[in-house]
Amino acid sequence: MLPCAEAEWRHAPGPNSEISARVNAAMVGVTMEGANLGRGRFDRSSGTFDSDPTWGEMFLQPIVRGTAGQWYGEVSAVGAITFGDGDPTGFTTGGDGQWDVETLVLGWRSGNPEDDVSRPVIDLSLGRQALNIGDGFIIDDGNFDAGDDGGVWLVPRQAFQRTLLARVDYRAVHADLFFLEADPDNEEPAFAGANLEYRFEKQGHLGLLHFQILDADAPTAFLARDGMEVSSVRINDYRLPWAPQIALWGEATLQRGEGRYGAFEASAWYAETTYHFDLPWSPRLSYRHAYFSGDANSADELRRDYDPLFYGYDVRGWGTWFQGEVTGGWLLFNNNQRNHLVHLAATPRENLVVGAIGGSFRLAESNYLGTPVTDRAFSDEINVYADWWVSSQVFVTGAVAMMFPCDGAIEAIGDEENFHVLEVAVYYFY
Repeated sequence: MLPCAEAEWRHAPGPNSEISARVNAAMVGVTMEGANLGRGRFDRSSGTFDSDPTWGEMFLQPIVRGTAGQWYGEVSAVGAITFGDGDPTGFTTGGDGQWDVETLVLGWRSGNPEDDVSRPVIDLSLGRQALNIGDGFIIDDGNFDAGDDGGVWLVPRQAFQRTLLARVDYRAVHADLFFLEADPDNEEPAFAGANLEYRFEKQGHLGLLHFQILDADAPTAFLARDGMEVSSVRINDYRLPWAPQIALWGEATLQRGEGRYGAFEASAWYAETTYHFDLPWSPRLSYRHAYFSGDANSADELRRDYDPLFYGYDVRGWGTWFQGEVTGGWLLFNNNQRNHLVHLAATPRENLVVGAIGGSFRLAESNYLGTPVTDRAFSDEINVYADWWVSSQVFVTGAVAMMFPCDGAIEAIGDEENFHVLEVAVYYFY
């Protein structure tokens, strides 16, 4: 999760109004060895593979915010570019990039939930904006950042391109009513629904989510979303009263319904526990088991494989829903898989977090993106990472990832080299 910038220009033109401005910028460099198990980078224009990719990305985002009484607004733009080879799946290539509006929001808020708990606080907004629910398992990122966006690793664009939001806070209860539309790179689905949360007194929440996809573009080879209904129940960061050092996370979701391109019968769930040690460096150890359904018969009109929808990175950071920097970033995308992950992290200094993640990945059904396999064992992976807040304005993060293919991946992809990644990013906030 990225830090909040403290450097920000502010101006108060009146007693109940304020205008502020800031700029976010970042650059990342990524190099790979054994990309796609030795086949190299996939070139989507030619349909062929070439050498191991080395590439970088940069983005710049100026942001202006304003308040006037109970009204507020925000406008921002993002310019991003990819240079070098581009990523191993061919989502971007060197030279991809453009400027575009990121947020354009107008809203009205009845008050501050922290100021008066005796009455509900209502927040209404519309425009281009981001929405995160829970820990980003289903709804977090409204823009895929592929192709001309030029930022598939940095993902600087998060906003849904059309939104209507109503948020309500009353004591321990929070609710969201929403209409959202994602970007064209993601089939441009428009969907509406509700999120309800009960926030525990000490920490964490229990949540319910339901929405329906009202419209979506014609499906791609692996996406068909029109008419899908999504329901989930979750618990996030609940601390056991008799053992507060233990935190529980989990979510279960069903995808049902029927649309223009067929029907849906898919599911996914995860269960995770974290133990926070009362030791120097505040170490914490977690274990997660996650399941995402697959489809044993993709020829019919019933989609049984789980659609990962709009998951993201922002809430909990490394290893959350990009499960494995190699496997989760470039090969498996929270679809047709069963995972075991162990995560150990520590804080040796107040501004430094280090961690290691080990994962074992299996296919839920005996196919990889439609290619039949005889062995469901897909990969084992180790990631080592560090997050360093150099100052309130500079944040450095990086990881080394090593993926070791199992028979299912070797059979599906057609090669057997270990897939290694080195990535370092620098963020600047002003």
